Amino acid sequence: MSATLDTENVGMMTGLIRRSGRYSTRRVIPLDLKAAYGGKREIVKALGTADPAEAKRLHALMWASLDHEFAERRAQLNADAAPASPAPKGPTAIDVDAYAAIVLNAYRRKREQYAADNKLDLFKTEADDQLEVCKSVLEGGEDFGMTLAAAEGMRIGINAALTGEGAAALGSLQRTQSFAPAPPIDQQTPPLYLNDVISKWQAERKPKPRTVRDLTRSIKRLEAQIGKLPIQSITKQHMIAFKDALLESGTSAANINVIIPFLGTLFNYACDNGIISANPAKGVKVLNKQKAKDKRRSFSAEELSALFAGPVHTQALRPAAGGGSAAYWLPLLALYTGARQTELGQLHPDDVYEETYMDASGNKLSAWVVRFVDNPERGQFVKTEGSERRIPIHRDLITLGFLEVAAEAKRSNRARIFNDIKPNAEGELMGNWSKWFSRYLRGTCGVTDRKVVFHSFRHSFKDYCRALNIDSAVNNALTGHESGDVADDYGSTDYPLAPLVEAINKFTIPEFRLPPQP
Repeated sequence: MSATLDTENVGMMTGLIRRSGRYSTRRVIPLDLKAAYGGKREIVKALGTADPAEAKRLHALMWASLDHEFAERRAQLNADAAPASPAPKGPTAIDVDAYAAIVLNAYRRKREQYAADNKLDLFKTEADDQLEVCKSVLEGGEDFGMTLAAAEGMRIGINAALTGEGAAALGSLQRTQSFAPAPPIDQQTPPLYLNDVISKWQAERKPKPRTVRDLTRSIKRLEAQIGKLPIQSITKQHMIAFKDALLESGTSAANINVIIPFLGTLFNYACDNGIISANPAKGVKVLNKQKAKDKRRSFSAEELSALFAGPVHTQALRPAAGGGSAAYWLPLLALYTGARQTELGQLHPDDVYEETYMDASGNKLSAWVVRFVDNPERGQFVKTEGSERRIPIHRDLITLGFLEVAAEAKRSNRARIFNDIKPNAEGELMGNWSKWFSRYLRGTCGVTDRKVVFHSFRHSFKDYCRALNIDSAVNNALTGHESGDVADDYGSTDYPLAPLVEAINKFTIPEFRLPPQP
């Protein structure tokens, strides 16, 4: 029975093989541990699945488990073979170039032999990694001390593979140059979990509460995929499996390329503080060739008509997955405010209120506004500081009865205006609602272009403002976009209400008909 790599579905994940449609992990036993495994050359562990996505996840966990097993066996062997004389206290100078050249040449010869026997895949896992270490030594890598430690550990495993002149030269080098590196950082520190590390990071770096919230949420997503592991046990294979799981769940490449580097900030902190030796998230990303303008676009007039002619807005359909009345109101609010989905979903009844202001002639006027704030105590968060803002409520929304909806929520003492929106298992308020809207938009309303999503309302709002010649500063104030102009940091945090009211009074949507009142 032959074992083949499933390159079509699984990709080139080292050591993941498929036999008769089911997956296993195959791992070459390090040479210094062969005796501990009765002379065996490799280990094969069945993963118990035929599903390629599940195989990736289980393979990453199995790989980490074998890393741990090898470390334990090696520690036991080293303890059993401990010399009577004390070991040198730490690394001393060696002829690094000569040392690495010997090992590199020996491994090249070994690779050629494997290739001649048509068994290069068995060699790849061990050899390629260690060749990189050698090359790093030769090139003077960034983390020189760690590279030397890795090279010394490699010597123990390679020694048995060296023959003839190579072995003699290496033996001579060992006799003349003392080198005993410290153990890897990961083995010197007690196990710490990601939540332990984020607490240390938070206490030292003093990040904003919403940053801690977002990073904690990303940790939960990672641990839901790979399990709750000490940070010292998390490998690049784990992060690759996490990336693949995010892709298969429908997460966009752009979002994945935000989530994983975000976790990388925590791993970098752990590196800086000697908790781990390398950032496992480094270099893990999704190739994303799409230009920003190709990812999302505004609604066309026909697409808006199709959406608001659907059963939610014409037949009083209030699906539970759509959060009841939220299914009706959130698209309309987004269309007339340009607000983000989460900003609308987390609105508190107090966020709809009447505000007084002075017009250009000095007359005292008032307007109803809806505000978006960062208030962790009420579970409200905004994307950036500039996202905290208030927007005058358009007359069309008032005509449809939005003020009454907010007033009823206040009378009922609700925590949110749209209290029927239920968070998903990861605690994301709009996670399930977003999926419902996508199904409804495409399946029920027939808007099939994948570039049109809920965020397209925000694009549409910006476009309508531009078409009406609304000043760009006012446009940015309404949508919470920061221009990057240093002048924006001067003055009050609240943009003057008068120009915002003027802009909203001017705001119209071409060819759009209001749906019936709910």
